[in-house]
Amino acid sequence: MKIRGSKLTACLVVLILLAGIISGCAALGGLGKKQENVQQTAESQKVPVEVATARVDAIQNEKEFSGVLKPINEAMVIPQIPGKVSKVHVKVGQQVKEGDVLIELEAGDVEQQIAQAQAAYEASKASVELSKKRLSELESQKSKMEAEISKIDKQIDDAQKALAQAKQAIEPEIARLEEMRQKGAITDEQFEEQKAKLEEQLKPLQDGLEKLVQQKAALEKSKLEIESAIKSMPYDSKTLDAQLNQAKTALDAAKGAADKLKLLSPIDGVVSSLSVQTGQMAAQASPPVTVIDMTALILDIRLSEFDVVKVQPGQKVDVYVDAAGSQPVEGVVEWVSPSTDPRSQAYGVRIKIDNSPGKLRPGMFARAGLVLDKKENAVVVPKRAIVRQGDKAYVFVIKGGSVERREVQVGMDDGERIEVISGLKSGEQVVVKGQAYLKEGQEVDIVKQES
Repeated sequence: MKIRGSKLTACLVVLILLAGIISGCAALGGLGKKQENVQQTAESQKVPVEVATARVDAIQNEKEFSGVLKPINEAMVIPQIPGKVSKVHVKVGQQVKEGDVLIELEAGDVEQQIAQAQAAYEASKASVELSKKRLSELESQKSKMEAEISKIDKQIDDAQKALAQAKQAIEPEIARLEEMRQKGAITDEQFEEQKAKLEEQLKPLQDGLEKLVQQKAALEKSKLEIESAIKSMPYDSKTLDAQLNQAKTALDAAKGAADKLKLLSPIDGVVSSLSVQTGQMAAQASPPVTVIDMTALILDIRLSEFDVVKVQPGQKVDVYVDAAGSQPVEGVVEWVSPSTDPRSQAYGVRIKIDNSPGKLRPGMFARAGLVLDKKENAVVVPKRAIVRQGDKAYVFVIKGGSVERREVQVGMDDGERIEVISGLKSGEQVVVKGQAYLKEGQEVDIVKQES
């Protein structure tokens, strides 16, 4: 019995030891698994981001302006004397050279045409002389009005000084009366009566001043009426002279009508319009033929005062004409207006475009990309890297495995990239995607590096 009991006890001891060993191994296994889970959790807290490298590069600020293309030269061919068309030598779209015959007119009654031109000249001369006389009278009246206004201005100034001196002269007496009223030497009624008498002395001066002011207003009204009459005149002196010269030229042309029956092209170009046929009248009021030079086209655009100072004649411009394809054509700034247009208050800029291939046509809509600012060696990053908060700009810079939130000063941008003036160096990496989940010191996982 004892032997069997001892064996049973030994078995129990062995079983207990085995249970302890198994329990310890299980505990150690659980601890290892917990440490692995902690490590995985720490790694899962890294924010995935995309980054780009700040680099030194050229950057420019470009603005787009639009308009309609026009020919570099347009010549409206007008007969010097009206006449019936005997022959038409061209058609719309035809290329012509300077001196080519476009239209021939019938000889008709040359003497009658000369007489008509003479009558037109005399009528124009009379009209011009009458208009000049009327314009001279109005300008003389305006000068007189201006002199009268200047004279009355001096009178008003003298009257105002005299009134001021008169007021100053009675002020001590009014002050003395006021003192007597305060002491009871005179009544309020007596004070007001004496004061009114003193102020009554000023009335002639006041009335005189008021009359002068009224006279000035009447003169200024008359001046405005004269200026309005001058503006309503259909032409100024130079235009009237030009009108008379034109009539004289027409008369001289009529006298040499035999040599003026052929309408010649004044330029190399293309016939853009033809409004007459054989047997119809060719008149001066409506040009029968128009010839345009399409070897170069012009694009007139308007710029604000802030943009025009950044544009210079000779500057190259990319011009986009959608109707002619997606590729730009090169244009050159021909001139920049030194003053604003009175209607738009903008500055005119003309761009000249070479059209030797002949793909472009007048009337086509065009867009010009003008480079207004340019910097050759600027630190640039993708525009997406910038985070704005109020009036400040920030970037998240990669530092080891985390980010640093850094304030930067930015400059021009070209739509995709932006210049960083200060706060960032070339070669530093910035976050361009994922900023919304970042904060100072946040650990990140770079999933994409932009070139």
